[in-house]
Amino acid sequence: MKILIAGGGSAGHINPAISIAKEIVKHKPDSKILFIGSQKGLEKDLVPREGFDIKFIEIEGFKRPLTFKSIKTVFIMIKGFFQANKIVREFKPDISIGTGGFVSGPAIFAAYLHKSKIMIHEQNAYPGVTNRMLSRYSDVAMTSYESASKFFIKSKKTVLTGNLIDDCFSSMEKYKPTEGKKTIVIIGGSQGAMTINNAVIGMINDHMNKDDFNLIFAPGKKYFQQVVSKVINKLDNVMIHDYIYERNTIYAKADLMVIRGGAISISEILAMGKPAIVIPSPYVPDHAQEKNAQMIYNNGACEIMYDNETLTSHALYEKIYSLLNNNQRLIEISKKAYSLGIRDANERVYKEFLEVSDEINSVGK
Repeated sequence: MKILIAGGGSAGHINPAISIAKEIVKHKPDSKILFIGSQKGLEKDLVPREGFDIKFIEIEGFKRPLTFKSIKTVFIMIKGFFQANKIVREFKPDISIGTGGFVSGPAIFAAYLHKSKIMIHEQNAYPGVTNRMLSRYSDVAMTSYESASKFFIKSKKTVLTGNLIDDCFSSMEKYKPTEGKKTIVIIGGSQGAMTINNAVIGMINDHMNKDDFNLIFAPGKKYFQQVVSKVINKLDNVMIHDYIYERNTIYAKADLMVIRGGAISISEILAMGKPAIVIPSPYVPDHAQEKNAQMIYNNGACEIMYDNETLTSHALYEKIYSLLNNNQRLIEISKKAYSLGIRDANERVYKEFLEVSDEINSVGK
């Protein structure tokens, strides 16, 4: 069976796509899988690293507000569609899966025109524009939060699957605050966030001392050298990494995390039942991260700070310090988070794939 997978730009769209591909290959090793992506996105590196084939199209998202440059974007999108159409025509996929991002739009629509079965996976509490548009052509729309389902009423089927995350996050030991010096992990998203980084730099230089909590801080590869050069207060209890690769090991140590509001990051802390302060990015289209964060905050499953003038080093330190010194509050957040977590998303997604696959085998596309 031939499967086309399209999704990209940020890790939040690519990692679920790769997880789906891995799950399919695990159960059906003879499957032929092809990714469609953009040379500008992280998929350029992440997909080949996992051993999957990928072909590229030109794509560019609309910037807001719309300007004369938007006319150029329209022509690029049309060109991207014809490139995707050629790839689809040659590959002839039986099933095509979109995981969001601008690149999935032309790829999945082209697959639909070529009579491929269509599945989409939405990571956010509030769906992105691409998946909202594609849902009317989809055989199955898979959501990660119940709140997203109402946007996919035109899909033939809508089902809650959750976000695909690594098994290690679903099998961590039950959360228990550390007695004594606690550990906090701060991550500004897969590509870093300078506003968070500046607040953390100020917190280290102006507020922290060696007897405070342990801090593991990942400012992102792009900003790593800049951040290290600005940290004047050298403390043994502060560790700065450009990127956290062994996330399961590091996350397991955390009594508290500070994260962006990306869908995958939130799904991971919910699956672990890990207390977190969520600082959603204000630069994501449709305020998707703010909506993700607000949804779990309304359920008592996190604390929120906003990426604006209130995000100072003092405010961040005070928020962290107050939580780390309140075990009851940490446990309360942990329980609420764990109750919202979906720990079998991989199996749920594969079940939906298998149903579509079986339908093809029994009656054809």
